[in-house]
Amino acid sequence: MKKRFVTWFKNITDKKWIIPFLAVVSFLESIIFPIPIDIFTFTLAVAHPHKWKTYGAVATIWSVLGALGGYFLGMYLFDIFGEQLIQFYGYEKQFIQVTELFNSNVFWVMFMSAFTPIPYKVFTIAGGALNVALAPFIIASILGRGLRFFAETYLPYRFGEQTGKHILKNINFYSFVIIIAIVGFIIIRTFIK
Repeated sequence: MKKRFVTWFKNITDKKWIIPFLAVVSFLESIIFPIPIDIFTFTLAVAHPHKWKTYGAVATIWSVLGALGGYFLGMYLFDIFGEQLIQFYGYEKQFIQVTELFNSNVFWVMFMSAFTPIPYKVFTIAGGALNVALAPFIIASILGRGLRFFAETYLPYRFGEQTGKHILKNINFYSFVIIIAIVGFIIIRTFIK
């Protein structure tokens, strides 16, 4: 039974529409889609490890384009649409936290947003609503999301399915470790000269 499921899954993920599907889901996840796309990127890489670069690139590019969509949604429609979207998902508390974070440093906030348990869409919409600088917003999104998606797709390729499953299962822990390392780096660089 398991073998049949694996064969079926590999056949489905080998269809021509899977890359456009990943692109659409990656785009929408940065704005409204409630399920993190890590599930898709990881499972695709497990099914076809040799395509890890393609999956990582598609997820990164379209996620950043979605981030721009979220940014402009926040900038132009937050009062009409964005506020209701935040309320619909119950992210009011997270939105307030993100607003406070943006006041400190746009680049580091967007970079770390790729690794936090707070949904990325909250950061993209908040960035636009607060009219934060677009250049650091985009650069940090490319670097943060790229690092996350390429790591997720590379692990099954390099270490096999079991290691990738472990990382995905403990993604919040590893995200926390990365955030602590970044914060530590910022503190050391800022206060110790």
